[in-house]
Amino acid sequence: MQRFASGYAGLPHRHRPFGSLARLNSRQGDSAVHWLMEGYEGSEIEPSLAPETHDVMAWRQRLRPGGELLEPLRQRGISKVAVAGLKAGQSVLSVVQALADEGLLVYVPRECVADDDAGRRAAVLEHLLPQFGDVLGFEEFKRSIAEEMMMDAFVETRSMQPPAG
Repeated sequence: MQRFASGYAGLPHRHRPFGSLARLNSRQGDSAVHWLMEGYEGSEIEPSLAPETHDVMAWRQRLRPGGELLEPLRQRGISKVAVAGLKAGQSVLSVVQALADEGLLVYVPRECVADDDAGRRAAVLEHLLPQFGDVLGFEEFKRSIAEEMMMDAFVETRSMQPPAG
């Protein structure tokens, strides 16, 4: 998720999507220009959607995620990830690509992805994301992930049993 430090510190002023925020902030300051800035309304997670203690949470200042997201996943041995987001053509696409590059199985529930351009959302969901992960309806996602969790538990249990004989 995108969230920036005070003054958009470290964000290049020529950054295409967010550089204008840094430039405007350098003229008007944090009190006037603070979209997606830490400590200001709108930069926190909606409390009803707050992550649980076992959830991986990563704030970033770049389009593509780096170690802030990928390292906790590696450390926990996570192999399957569901992705949801508000900008299908930017954050969702870049996160899905990065996760696929790591060899993770990626699921994208269609109803959990938005974009400010309906045509871009449709193109990303229908043509781009399926190259990197499974794009499913939410009900289908819930069914398939439950089945996969049961299969994973079965395989883990079987692998822990001593060989017969």
